[in-house]
Amino acid sequence: MMTIDDGMEQMRNWEDRWQTGNTQWDHGEPSPALVSLVNGEETKHLVPSNGIGLVPGCGAGYDVQFLATPSRHMIGLDMSKTALDVCIRKHPNAKASNYEFVLGDFFKYSPPEHGYDLAYDYTFLCALPPFMRQDWAHRYAEIIKPGGVLICLMFPLEEKEGGPPYSLSVEIYKELLSSTFELIHLKDAVGHESRLGREKISVWKRI
Repeated sequence: MMTIDDGMEQMRNWEDRWQTGNTQWDHGEPSPALVSLVNGEETKHLVPSNGIGLVPGCGAGYDVQFLATPSRHMIGLDMSKTALDVCIRKHPNAKASNYEFVLGDFFKYSPPEHGYDLAYDYTFLCALPPFMRQDWAHRYAEIIKPGGVLICLMFPLEEKEGGPPYSLSVEIYKELLSSTFELIHLKDAVGHESRLGREKISVWKRI
């Protein structure tokens, strides 16, 4: 039986991908679906306008940069040292713009004393071996404060064998999160063209 340590060893393989430039998931910008949610007149109120936010598996940091505002400090977290080096190179003015990048393990990295106000999960759950999904959900429940928000851009919503990315569904997200989060928004995502029809944008409020 695999353990969480076995799963994290699999996750460390992402360092190899960054070192070899095997980063086909990197579109060079935040997802249009996230931009639409945060800036949309009917949805922007769903996203906390201040506090501290987290983007685990932040990659090259585009989402971190986009979500950061003068009143909302964002932290990009990644286990890959090469990914972190890319972030630092691409975002030389991060500190002045109220965001930062940290090398660390999502399951062990210490949250703020009172928890996060916001977290954004995209191409992170689907990168984890399926046996780690309950740990993923429990960790978010631990680190997001009551009333805080978890944005999940659900991907890939399709039937497929193996991974990563591992196949997901709306039902899987509901099974994982509904005991500790309230689903307050769910909509088909208009994101990157190559992923159309395989994504939904969702917002979950910590109970």
